[in-house]
Amino acid sequence: MLEKQKGIIIKSVDYGESDKIITILNEHGAKIPIMVRRAKKSKTGLQAHTQLFVYGLFIYNKWKGMGTLSSIDVINQYYQLRLDIFDSSYATLCVEAIDRSLEPNEVSLYHYKLLEFVLNKISEGNSAQLMSIIVLLKCMNKFGFGAFFDYCAITGDTDQSKLIAYSFKYDGTISETVLNNDPYALKLSNKTFYLLDILQKLPIDKMNHFNINQALLDEMSELMIMLYREYAGMYFKGQKLINQLKRLE
Repeated sequence: MLEKQKGIIIKSVDYGESDKIITILNEHGAKIPIMVRRAKKSKTGLQAHTQLFVYGLFIYNKWKGMGTLSSIDVINQYYQLRLDIFDSSYATLCVEAIDRSLEPNEVSLYHYKLLEFVLNKISEGNSAQLMSIIVLLKCMNKFGFGAFFDYCAITGDTDQSKLIAYSFKYDGTISETVLNNDPYALKLSNKTFYLLDILQKLPIDKMNHFNINQALLDEMSELMIMLYREYAGMYFKGQKLINQLKRLE
């Protein structure tokens, strides 16, 4: 049976000497694995069209199990993402987090919209690092944990200007007056917590203009990666590459 699906490639894995298995997230939010025969042969022209981020119409034959690709009508390769290695790495982190947040047979239109949103924003010149922070914020509940950034976990004080650290001991932000309760708390700017709170609560269709300085972006990224590591045991390949690149700077 011939199937047609519009979607974005979120995973591409080599299979044997010349084949690939790609996974697309279709426009309904379902993950569809597809076998691509001779994908690594230059004469087929499929090498470039079966990379991460490619958005297109995928036509494939399917009877039982995994389908086999017949052709791809590429709509957008998101070529701009590949021009900068940091943009590409943060986009990869976004794709990885969204992929891992969905079960194989789960359908989530929201996750497709989230993926489409961040890829478009990065292509338009917005910070890829910020987009990765947004994805990690929006996906954390899918990994079985949550975080708040708008009140002190010890005193309950809702004055965000007093929040200066995140405590894994108390599972939340803490204010300066009780900082000595956890000497291992991660000290960060109160602006970092304010921005994380805004981004966590604001729907993506309400996000338009972004202007956040690099120091705050780095603090937000640091905390988000630590949250995923501590609460979900999650490590991202994209973040590993980013760390390696930063050490080379």
